Amino acid sequence: MAAKKRKFSEDYVKFGFTFIEKGELQLPQCVISMNVLSNDSMRPNRLGRHLKQQYPSLVLKTKEFFSSKAESLKRLRLDKSGSYPTASFEIAFMVAKQKKPHTIDQELIMKN
Repeated sequence: MAAKKRKFSEDYVKFGFTFIEKGELQLPQCVISMNVLSNDSMRPNRLGRHLKQQYPSLVLKTKEFFSSKAESLKRLRLDKSGSYPTASFEIAFMVAKQKKPHTIDQELIMKN
């Protein structure tokens, strides 16, 4: 018997969660730590427990507080799968490894 595929409810924002899509599954994502939990964790009691255990100082925050965090998180993503842009970090890391002026970044980009 297959596990039940739980769907995200907008009420879960009050627990500090939004969701990402992975295939046909919706997975809860914490708007504070960006951690992604299993689909089975998409239950109000489990999301609430995560908030209380991990961020007790945020328990009394309003739904609007978490909604604004969720919107910020969505703007960071490239798509609903939870992928984040990493190219600029990779280029900066390559430049740093070269220990040369930042003007060589174009040269590094052309090589890779």
